[in-house]
Amino acid sequence: MFVNRKYELGVLEKRYISEKPELFIIYGRRRVGKTELIRHFIKSRPHIYYMADLRSEREQLEIISTLLGDYFGDNIIKDNPLKNWELVFRYIFSKLTDNEKFILVLDEFQYLAEISPSLPSVIQKVWDGYLKNKNIFLLLCGSSMSFMEKQVLSYKSPLYGRRTGQLEVFQFDFFQLNEMLPKLDTEELINFSAVFGGVPAYLELADQSKSLWKNIEEQIFPQDRILHNEVNFLLMQELRTPKNYFLILRAIALGRTKINDIVQLTGLERGLVGKFLDNLMELRIVERNVPVTENPQNSRKGIYAISDNYFRFWFRFIYPHLTYLAEGKTKYVLDIIKKDFAVFLGSVYEDICLSYLRKDTGIFPFNLIKIGKYWEKKIEIDIVGLDESGENIVIGECKFSNKKIGTNIIEDLKNKSAALQRFAQNFNYILFSKSGFTEDMIKYARAERIQLIDLSFTPYFDKF
Repeated sequence: MFVNRKYELGVLEKRYISEKPELFIIYGRRRVGKTELIRHFIKSRPHIYYMADLRSEREQLEIISTLLGDYFGDNIIKDNPLKNWELVFRYIFSKLTDNEKFILVLDEFQYLAEISPSLPSVIQKVWDGYLKNKNIFLLLCGSSMSFMEKQVLSYKSPLYGRRTGQLEVFQFDFFQLNEMLPKLDTEELINFSAVFGGVPAYLELADQSKSLWKNIEEQIFPQDRILHNEVNFLLMQELRTPKNYFLILRAIALGRTKINDIVQLTGLERGLVGKFLDNLMELRIVERNVPVTENPQNSRKGIYAISDNYFRFWFRFIYPHLTYLAEGKTKYVLDIIKKDFAVFLGSVYEDICLSYLRKDTGIFPFNLIKIGKYWEKKIEIDIVGLDESGENIVIGECKFSNKKIGTNIIEDLKNKSAALQRFAQNFNYILFSKSGFTEDMIKYARAERIQLIDLSFTPYFDKF
Protein backbone atom coordinates (compact mmCIF):
# COMPACT_ATOMS: atom_id res chain seq x y z
CA MET A 1 0.00 0.00 0.00
CA PHE A 2 1.28 3.46 -0.87
CA VAL A 3 -0.39 6.42 0.82
CA ASN A 4 0.36 10.05 1.47
CA ARG A 5 4.02 11.11 1.08
CA LYS A 6 2.84 14.15 -0.88
CA TYR A 7 5.59 16.33 0.52
CA GLU A 8 8.32 13.78 -0.20
CA LEU A 9 7.07 13.16 -3.73
CA GLY A 10 6.96 16.91 -4.29
CA VAL A 11 10.60 17.24 -3.27
CA LEU A 12 11.68 14.48 -5.66
CA GLU A 13 9.54 15.88 -8.47
CA LYS A 14 11.17 19.31 -8.21
CA ARG A 15 14.59 17.69 -8.35
CA TYR A 16 13.63 15.62 -11.36
CA ILE A 17 12.33 18.50 -13.46
CA SER A 18 15.27 20.73 -12.57
CA GLU A 19 17.78 21.31 -15.35
CA LYS A 20 20.65 20.28 -13.11
CA PRO A 21 22.15 16.85 -12.45
CA GLU A 22 21.22 15.53 -9.01
CA LEU A 23 23.15 13.44 -6.49
CA PHE A 24 20.41 13.01 -3.95
CA ILE A 25 20.37 11.16 -0.61
CA ILE A 26 17.28 9.51 0.89
CA TYR A 27 17.54 7.98 4.35
CA GLY A 28 15.40 6.88 7.26
CA ARG A 29 14.95 3.97 9.63
CA ARG A 30 14.05 0.54 8.26
CA ARG A 31 10.44 -0.15 7.24
CA VAL A 32 9.53 3.55 7.20
CA GLY A 33 8.57 3.42 3.51
CA LYS A 34 11.63 4.72 1.65
CA THR A 35 11.63 1.99 -0.98
CA GLU A 36 7.91 2.34 -1.68
CA LEU A 37 8.39 6.09 -2.01
CA ILE A 38 11.20 5.62 -4.52
CA ARG A 39 9.34 2.98 -6.52
CA HIS A 40 6.27 5.18 -6.69
CA PHE A 41 8.39 8.10 -7.89
CA ILE A 42 10.37 6.25 -10.58
CA LYS A 43 7.71 3.89 -11.95
CA SER A 44 6.87 5.95 -15.05
CA ARG A 45 10.32 7.43 -15.59
CA PRO A 46 13.51 6.10 -17.23
CA HIS A 47 15.43 4.39 -14.45
CA ILE A 48 17.49 1.54 -13.15
CA TYR A 49 16.73 0.47 -9.60
CA TYR A 50 19.13 -1.73 -7.67
CA MET A 51 18.63 -2.94 -4.11
CA ALA A 52 21.94 -3.99 -2.56
CA ASP A 53 22.51 -6.81 -0.11
CA LEU A 54 25.50 -8.50 1.51
CA ARG A 55 26.53 -10.56 -1.49
CA SER A 56 30.11 -10.24 -2.71
CA GLU A 57 31.16 -7.26 -4.79
CA ARG A 58 31.62 -9.52 -7.82
CA GLU A 59 28.06 -10.86 -7.56
CA GLN A 60 26.59 -7.39 -7.13
CA LEU A 61 28.51 -6.09 -10.15
CA GLU A 62 27.17 -9.02 -12.17
CA ILE A 63 23.60 -8.17 -11.18
CA ILE A 64 23.87 -4.48 -11.98
CA SER A 65 25.63 -5.30 -15.28
CA THR A 66 22.61 -7.45 -16.18
CA LEU A 67 20.26 -4.59 -15.28
CA LEU A 68 22.28 -2.22 -17.46
CA GLY A 69 22.33 -4.70 -20.33
CA ASP A 70 18.56 -5.18 -20.16
CA TYR A 71 17.89 -1.43 -20.00
CA PHE A 72 20.24 -0.42 -22.82
CA GLY A 73 19.74 -3.56 -24.92
CA ASP A 74 23.36 -4.63 -24.58
CA ASN A 75 23.94 -8.40 -24.46
CA ILE A 76 27.70 -7.98 -24.43
CA ILE A 77 27.77 -6.40 -20.97
CA LYS A 78 25.43 -9.11 -19.68
CA ASP A 79 27.86 -11.80 -20.83
CA ASN A 80 30.92 -9.82 -19.72
CA PRO A 81 30.04 -8.09 -16.43
CA LEU A 82 31.80 -4.88 -15.45
CA LYS A 83 34.68 -5.49 -13.06
CA ASN A 84 34.41 -2.46 -10.75
CA TRP A 85 32.12 0.43 -9.84
CA GLU A 86 34.04 3.06 -11.74
CA LEU A 87 33.46 1.07 -14.93
CA VAL A 88 29.74 0.94 -14.06
CA PHE A 89 29.52 4.73 -13.90
CA ARG A 90 31.67 5.17 -17.03
CA TYR A 91 29.34 2.83 -18.89
CA ILE A 92 26.27 4.77 -17.77
CA PHE A 93 27.96 8.04 -18.75
CA SER A 94 28.61 6.70 -22.26
CA LYS A 95 24.91 5.85 -22.70
CA LEU A 96 23.30 9.00 -21.33
CA THR A 97 21.67 11.61 -23.55
CA ASP A 98 20.29 15.05 -22.81
CA ASN A 99 16.77 14.14 -23.89
CA GLU A 100 15.37 12.96 -20.57
CA LYS A 101 16.81 12.73 -17.08
CA PHE A 102 17.95 9.21 -16.23
CA ILE A 103 17.46 7.90 -12.69
CA LEU A 104 19.91 5.49 -11.10
CA VAL A 105 18.83 4.24 -7.67
CA LEU A 106 21.23 2.44 -5.35
CA ASP A 107 19.01 1.28 -2.49
CA GLU A 108 20.36 -0.03 0.84
CA PHE A 109 23.52 1.86 0.00
CA GLN A 110 25.11 0.96 3.34
CA TYR A 111 25.43 -2.67 2.20
CA LEU A 112 27.22 -1.67 -0.98
CA ALA A 113 29.63 0.51 0.95
CA GLU A 114 30.26 -2.26 3.46
CA ILE A 115 31.16 -4.72 0.69
CA SER A 116 32.94 -2.07 -1.42
CA PRO A 117 34.43 0.46 1.06
CA SER A 118 35.91 2.57 -1.74
CA LEU A 119 32.50 3.17 -3.39
CA PRO A 120 31.83 6.62 -1.84
CA SER A 121 35.25 7.77 -3.06
CA VAL A 122 34.56 6.32 -6.50
CA ILE A 123 31.28 8.23 -6.68
CA GLN A 124 33.10 11.40 -5.64
CA LYS A 125 35.65 10.86 -8.42
CA VAL A 126 33.18 10.12 -11.22
CA TRP A 127 30.82 12.89 -10.12
CA ASP A 128 33.57 15.49 -10.14
CA GLY A 129 35.04 14.06 -13.34
CA TYR A 130 32.03 13.78 -15.61
CA LEU A 131 28.65 12.77 -14.14
CA LYS A 132 27.91 16.26 -12.81
CA ASN A 133 27.76 17.41 -16.41
CA LYS A 134 25.16 14.84 -17.47
CA ASN A 135 21.37 14.74 -17.20
CA ILE A 136 21.33 12.20 -14.35
CA PHE A 137 19.49 11.73 -11.09
CA LEU A 138 21.75 9.56 -8.93
CA LEU A 139 19.75 8.55 -5.88
CA LEU A 140 21.47 6.87 -2.92
CA CYS A 141 19.14 5.41 -0.30
CA GLY A 142 19.98 3.86 3.06
CA SER A 143 18.19 2.49 6.12
CA SER A 144 21.13 2.49 8.51
CA MET A 145 20.73 5.87 10.18
CA SER A 146 24.17 5.78 11.79
CA PHE A 147 25.91 4.92 8.50
CA MET A 148 24.02 7.42 6.37
CA GLU A 149 24.54 10.32 8.76
CA LYS A 150 28.19 9.58 9.57
CA GLN A 151 29.50 8.06 6.33
CA VAL A 152 27.38 9.77 3.68
CA LEU A 153 26.06 13.08 5.02
CA SER A 154 28.86 14.20 7.36
CA TYR A 155 31.59 16.59 6.32
CA LYS A 156 34.12 13.74 6.57
CA SER A 157 32.38 11.81 3.81
CA PRO A 158 33.85 11.83 0.28
CA LEU A 159 30.35 12.78 -0.87
CA TYR A 160 30.26 15.92 1.27
CA GLY A 161 29.88 18.92 -1.02
CA ARG A 162 28.81 16.72 -3.94
CA ARG A 163 25.29 15.83 -2.92
CA THR A 164 22.71 18.25 -4.23
CA GLY A 165 20.14 17.49 -1.56
CA GLN A 166 18.90 15.02 1.00
CA LEU A 167 15.58 13.86 2.36
CA GLU A 168 14.93 12.06 5.61
CA VAL A 169 11.78 9.95 5.44
CA PHE A 170 9.94 9.95 8.76
CA GLN A 171 7.18 7.71 10.01
CA PHE A 172 3.66 9.08 9.71
CA ASP A 173 2.34 11.37 12.39
CA PHE A 174 -1.09 10.72 13.88
CA PHE A 175 -2.95 12.94 11.42
CA GLN A 176 -1.73 10.88 8.47
CA LEU A 177 -2.75 7.50 9.92
CA ASN A 178 -6.36 7.58 8.76
CA GLU A 179 -5.15 6.87 5.23
CA MET A 180 -3.49 3.68 6.48
CA LEU A 181 -6.34 2.68 8.82
CA PRO A 182 -9.45 4.28 7.31
CA LYS A 183 -11.96 1.97 9.04
CA LEU A 184 -11.07 3.12 12.56
CA ASP A 185 -12.75 5.98 14.38
CA THR A 186 -10.59 8.60 16.12
CA GLU A 187 -10.45 6.89 19.50
CA GLU A 188 -9.53 3.55 17.91
CA LEU A 189 -6.92 5.31 15.80
CA ILE A 190 -5.33 6.81 18.91
CA ASN A 191 -5.27 3.37 20.55
CA PHE A 192 -3.73 1.69 17.51
CA SER A 193 -1.17 4.48 17.06
CA ALA A 194 -0.08 4.01 20.68
CA VAL A 195 0.87 0.43 19.83
CA PHE A 196 1.86 0.36 16.15
CA GLY A 197 3.24 3.90 15.94
CA GLY A 198 3.56 5.52 12.53
CA VAL A 199 5.80 3.09 10.64
CA PRO A 200 3.90 2.06 7.48
CA ALA A 201 5.15 -1.54 7.56
CA TYR A 202 3.85 -1.94 11.12
CA LEU A 203 0.50 -0.35 10.32
CA GLU A 204 0.00 -2.68 7.37
CA LEU A 205 0.07 -5.59 9.81
CA ALA A 206 -2.84 -4.16 11.80
CA ASP A 207 -6.18 -5.85 11.10
CA GLN A 208 -8.85 -3.14 11.29
CA SER A 209 -11.63 -5.73 11.55
CA LYS A 210 -10.28 -6.96 14.89
CA SER A 211 -9.89 -5.33 18.29
CA LEU A 212 -6.62 -3.79 19.39
CA TRP A 213 -6.20 -6.59 21.94
CA LYS A 214 -6.63 -9.24 19.25
CA ASN A 215 -4.07 -7.46 17.10
CA ILE A 216 -1.59 -7.45 19.97
CA GLU A 217 -2.20 -11.15 20.56
CA GLU A 218 -1.79 -12.07 16.91
CA GLN A 219 0.83 -9.63 15.63
CA ILE A 220 3.12 -8.96 18.61
CA PHE A 221 2.94 -11.83 21.10
CA PRO A 222 3.93 -14.79 18.83
CA GLN A 223 7.68 -15.29 18.46
CA ASP A 224 7.38 -15.91 14.72
CA ARG A 225 5.80 -12.50 14.05
CA ILE A 226 7.84 -9.63 12.64
CA LEU A 227 6.89 -7.20 15.39
CA HIS A 228 7.87 -9.57 18.18
CA ASN A 229 11.55 -9.30 17.20
CA GLU A 230 11.56 -5.98 15.37
CA VAL A 231 13.15 -4.01 18.21
CA ASN A 232 15.94 -6.59 18.51
CA PHE A 233 16.66 -6.51 14.79
CA LEU A 234 16.70 -2.74 14.51
CA LEU A 235 18.98 -2.19 17.51
CA MET A 236 21.34 -4.97 16.45
CA GLN A 237 21.53 -3.50 12.95
CA GLU A 238 22.45 -0.06 14.19
CA LEU A 239 24.38 -0.56 17.44
CA ARG A 240 27.45 -2.47 18.57
CA THR A 241 26.41 -3.11 22.18
CA PRO A 242 22.62 -3.51 22.07
CA LYS A 243 22.49 -4.96 25.60
CA ASN A 244 23.30 -1.60 27.18
CA TYR A 245 20.75 0.17 24.99
CA PHE A 246 18.09 -2.28 26.14
CA LEU A 247 18.89 -1.35 29.74
CA ILE A 248 18.56 2.36 28.99
CA LEU A 249 15.34 2.06 26.99
CA ARG A 250 13.79 -0.11 29.67
CA ALA A 251 14.71 2.46 32.32
CA ILE A 252 13.06 5.26 30.32
CA ALA A 253 9.96 3.10 29.75
CA LEU A 254 9.72 2.69 33.53
CA GLY A 255 9.66 6.46 33.98
CA ARG A 256 13.34 7.05 34.77
CA THR A 257 13.62 10.04 32.48
CA LYS A 258 16.52 11.97 34.04
CA ILE A 259 20.06 10.94 33.25
CA ASN A 260 20.95 10.45 36.93
CA ASP A 261 17.98 8.11 37.38
CA ILE A 262 18.95 6.15 34.27
CA VAL A 263 22.51 5.81 35.56
CA GLN A 264 21.27 4.62 38.93
CA LEU A 265 18.89 2.00 37.52
CA THR A 266 21.19 0.64 34.79
CA GLY A 267 24.45 0.71 36.78
CA LEU A 268 26.24 2.12 33.73
CA GLU A 269 28.76 4.97 33.93
CA ARG A 270 27.29 8.41 33.38
CA GLY A 271 29.57 9.14 30.43
CA LEU A 272 28.51 5.94 28.70
CA VAL A 273 24.84 6.62 29.34
CA GLY A 274 25.20 10.08 27.80
CA LYS A 275 26.92 8.62 24.73
CA PHE A 276 24.31 5.88 24.33
CA LEU A 277 21.47 8.39 24.67
CA ASP A 278 23.04 10.52 21.92
CA ASN A 279 23.12 7.47 19.65
CA LEU A 280 19.49 6.66 20.38
CA MET A 281 18.52 10.24 19.56
CA GLU A 282 20.37 9.99 16.23
CA LEU A 283 18.25 6.94 15.48
CA ARG A 284 15.05 8.92 16.30
CA ILE A 285 14.17 6.37 19.00
CA VAL A 286 14.73 8.69 21.96
CA GLU A 287 14.29 12.44 22.33
CA ARG A 288 15.53 14.90 24.91
CA ASN A 289 12.96 17.42 26.08
CA VAL A 290 13.40 20.60 28.09
CA PRO A 291 10.78 23.09 29.28
CA VAL A 292 9.70 25.04 26.21
CA THR A 293 10.86 28.29 27.80
CA GLU A 294 14.48 27.09 28.07
CA ASN A 295 17.38 26.77 25.64
CA PRO A 296 17.89 23.08 24.85
CA GLN A 297 21.65 23.61 24.55
CA ASN A 298 22.27 24.71 28.11
CA SER A 299 19.20 23.62 30.07
CA ARG A 300 19.84 21.34 33.03
CA LYS A 301 16.21 20.26 33.15
CA GLY A 302 16.46 17.84 30.22
CA ILE A 303 14.48 14.63 30.46
CA TYR A 304 14.46 11.72 28.03
CA ALA A 305 11.50 10.03 26.38
CA ILE A 306 11.07 7.20 23.91
CA SER A 307 9.78 9.04 20.87
CA ASP A 308 8.88 5.97 18.81
CA ASN A 309 5.47 4.67 19.91
CA TYR A 310 6.13 1.03 19.09
CA PHE A 311 9.43 1.07 21.00
CA ARG A 312 7.62 2.77 23.88
CA PHE A 313 4.92 0.09 23.92
CA TRP A 314 7.37 -2.80 23.44
CA PHE A 315 9.70 -1.77 26.28
CA ARG A 316 6.78 -0.96 28.57
CA PHE A 317 4.75 -4.13 28.04
CA ILE A 318 6.55 -6.77 25.94
CA TYR A 319 10.22 -6.73 26.96
CA PRO A 320 9.57 -7.31 30.70
CA HIS A 321 7.26 -10.24 29.90
CA LEU A 322 9.11 -12.10 27.15
CA THR A 323 9.52 -15.16 29.38
CA TYR A 324 5.79 -15.32 30.05
CA LEU A 325 5.05 -15.03 26.33
CA ALA A 326 7.56 -17.79 25.57
CA GLU A 327 5.68 -20.00 28.04
CA GLY A 328 2.39 -19.21 26.32
CA LYS A 329 0.97 -17.12 29.17
CA THR A 330 -0.55 -14.61 26.78
CA LYS A 331 -3.68 -13.94 28.83
CA TYR A 332 -1.57 -12.94 31.83
CA VAL A 333 0.44 -10.44 29.76
CA LEU A 334 -2.63 -9.10 27.98
CA ASP A 335 -4.36 -8.50 31.32
CA ILE A 336 -1.35 -6.44 32.45
CA ILE A 337 -1.53 -4.36 29.27
CA LYS A 338 -5.28 -3.79 29.64
CA LYS A 339 -4.86 -2.74 33.26
CA ASP A 340 -2.17 -0.10 32.56
CA PHE A 341 -3.09 0.92 29.02
CA ALA A 342 -5.21 3.95 29.97
CA VAL A 343 -2.28 5.51 31.83
CA PHE A 344 0.05 4.63 28.96
CA LEU A 345 -2.31 6.40 26.53
CA GLY A 346 -2.05 9.67 28.44
CA SER A 347 1.41 10.57 27.16
CA VAL A 348 0.52 9.39 23.64
CA TYR A 349 -2.51 11.70 23.59
CA GLU A 350 -0.40 14.61 24.82
CA ASP A 351 2.01 14.08 21.93
CA ILE A 352 -0.88 14.03 19.46
CA CYS A 353 -2.25 17.29 20.89
CA LEU A 354 1.17 18.91 20.58
CA SER A 355 1.37 17.68 16.99
CA TYR A 356 -2.03 19.22 16.29
CA LEU A 357 -0.97 22.58 17.66
CA ARG A 358 2.22 22.51 15.58
CA LYS A 359 0.13 22.37 12.44
CA ASP A 360 -1.00 25.61 10.84
CA THR A 361 -4.54 25.29 12.16
CA GLY A 362 -5.19 29.03 12.36
CA ILE A 363 -7.04 28.74 15.68
CA PHE A 364 -5.04 31.62 17.16
CA PRO A 365 -4.42 35.03 15.49
CA PHE A 366 -0.64 34.71 15.87
CA ASN A 367 2.07 32.23 14.96
CA LEU A 368 3.53 29.94 17.58
CA ILE A 369 7.25 29.39 17.03
CA LYS A 370 7.97 27.26 20.11
CA ILE A 371 5.58 24.55 21.28
CA GLY A 372 6.23 22.02 24.00
CA LYS A 373 5.71 21.27 27.67
CA TYR A 374 6.64 23.11 30.84
CA TRP A 375 7.65 21.85 34.25
CA GLU A 376 9.32 23.13 37.38
CA LYS A 377 9.32 21.67 40.86
CA LYS A 378 5.70 20.57 41.43
CA ILE A 379 4.20 22.27 38.37
CA GLU A 380 3.61 20.44 35.08
CA ILE A 381 1.79 21.92 32.10
CA ASP A 382 0.95 19.70 29.11
CA ILE A 383 1.10 22.40 26.42
CA VAL A 384 2.85 25.74 26.24
CA GLY A 385 3.29 27.72 23.02
CA LEU A 386 5.19 30.98 22.56
CA ASP A 387 4.68 33.34 19.63
CA GLU A 388 7.38 35.13 17.65
CA SER A 389 6.65 38.54 19.17
CA GLY A 390 7.05 37.37 22.74
CA GLU A 391 3.71 38.94 23.65
CA ASN A 392 1.42 35.91 23.42
CA ILE A 393 1.50 32.56 25.14
CA VAL A 394 -0.78 29.53 24.75
CA ILE A 395 -1.28 27.23 27.73
CA GLY A 396 -3.16 23.96 27.48
CA GLU A 397 -4.22 20.73 29.11
CA CYS A 398 -4.92 17.30 27.54
CA LYS A 399 -7.38 14.85 29.13
CA PHE A 400 -7.87 11.39 27.65
CA SER A 401 -10.44 10.21 30.18
CA ASN A 402 -14.07 9.16 30.15
CA LYS A 403 -15.17 12.28 32.05
CA LYS A 404 -16.09 15.58 30.46
CA ILE A 405 -13.83 18.48 31.35
CA GLY A 406 -15.40 20.96 33.75
CA THR A 407 -14.45 24.45 34.86
CA ASN A 408 -12.29 23.07 37.66
CA ILE A 409 -9.69 22.00 35.09
CA ILE A 410 -9.32 25.47 33.59
CA GLU A 411 -9.15 27.08 37.03
CA ASP A 412 -6.36 24.70 37.99
CA LEU A 413 -4.57 25.46 34.71
CA LYS A 414 -4.82 29.19 35.32
CA ASN A 415 -3.28 28.75 38.75
CA LYS A 416 -0.38 26.83 37.22
CA SER A 417 0.11 29.46 34.53
CA ALA A 418 1.17 32.01 37.14
CA ALA A 419 4.63 30.45 36.82
CA LEU A 420 4.78 31.72 33.22
CA GLN A 421 3.91 35.37 33.83
CA ARG A 422 7.44 36.51 33.01
CA PHE A 423 7.39 35.00 29.52
CA ALA A 424 4.46 36.85 27.88
CA GLN A 425 1.78 39.48 28.38
CA ASN A 426 -1.28 37.93 26.75
CA PHE A 427 -2.42 34.52 28.01
CA ASN A 428 -4.48 32.21 25.80
CA TYR A 429 -5.86 28.84 26.89
CA ILE A 430 -6.69 25.64 25.05
CA LEU A 431 -8.16 22.37 26.33
CA PHE A 432 -8.14 18.99 24.59
CA SER A 433 -10.63 16.36 25.76
CA LYS A 434 -11.45 12.83 24.67
CA SER A 435 -14.94 13.00 26.20
CA GLY A 436 -15.87 16.61 25.53
CA PHE A 437 -16.80 19.37 27.95
CA THR A 438 -19.56 20.18 30.41
CA GLU A 439 -22.13 22.82 29.48
CA ASP A 440 -20.71 25.12 32.16
CA MET A 441 -17.24 24.72 30.68
CA ILE A 442 -18.47 25.54 27.16
CA LYS A 443 -20.23 28.70 28.41
CA TYR A 444 -17.18 29.70 30.42
CA ALA A 445 -14.89 29.08 27.46
CA ARG A 446 -17.01 31.19 25.13
CA ALA A 447 -17.04 34.10 27.58
CA GLU A 448 -13.34 33.86 28.43
CA ARG A 449 -12.17 33.13 24.84
CA ILE A 450 -10.78 29.71 25.73
CA GLN A 451 -10.36 27.29 22.82
CA LEU A 452 -11.83 23.80 23.21
CA ILE A 453 -10.81 20.82 21.06
CA ASP A 454 -12.80 17.59 21.10
CA LEU A 455 -11.81 14.02 20.20
CA SER A 456 -12.27 14.68 16.48
CA PHE A 457 -9.80 17.57 16.83
CA THR A 458 -12.47 20.04 15.82
CA PRO A 459 -12.34 23.45 17.54
CA TYR A 460 -15.52 24.52 19.31
CA PHE A 461 -14.99 28.16 18.30
CA ASP A 462 -13.63 30.05 15.33
CA LYS A 463 -10.36 31.89 15.74
CA PHE A 464 -10.71 34.45 18.54
